[in-house]
Amino acid sequence: MSEEKFVLTQRGYDQIKQQLESLEAEAREERSVLNDSLNDKAGGDDDDADVALEFDSRRRKERMDEKIGYLRFVLDRAEIYEDPDPERVNTGERVTLWDFEAREEVQLDVLSSAEITARTNVGPGVEDASDSSPIGKALLGKRVGDIVEVETPNGINRYTVRHIEPIPED
Repeated sequence: MSEEKFVLTQRGYDQIKQQLESLEAEAREERSVLNDSLNDKAGGDDDDADVALEFDSRRRKERMDEKIGYLRFVLDRAEIYEDPDPERVNTGERVTLWDFEAREEVQLDVLSSAEITARTNVGPGVEDASDSSPIGKALLGKRVGDIVEVETPNGINRYTVRHIEPIPED
């Protein structure tokens, strides 16, 4: 069985790494609060407020540990994406499309689902599209001027690729 890989842009990798470092610092602080609570209990303090604080602290720590584990999993299996052909839509690019049905332009940032999950900000009027979603898959490899058809529950949506560019630094 092949190991799961996560294709990330360099910026996405750096964001996830920064998120991981921040969460690890928070987790250390949470462990300290939890240890203080346990030490207070050992000293005989055991009122309802302390029990509730300990419970909340344990829940927060468990959630952080899960997120830390996931981020480490992603970073350990990350492949940094480099654009092989700037003339074609690839992961890590912003694509401007003409939506035939809505009769308007749409901008999509095509990224891996792991990078979208970790992403903190998207420009105004821009939406994320996973490279594994129906629209993301349909866009990959297309050039400016190509027509893209995407099957949705409401029928087939048609778009024309108008512009391809790297996702701008924020």
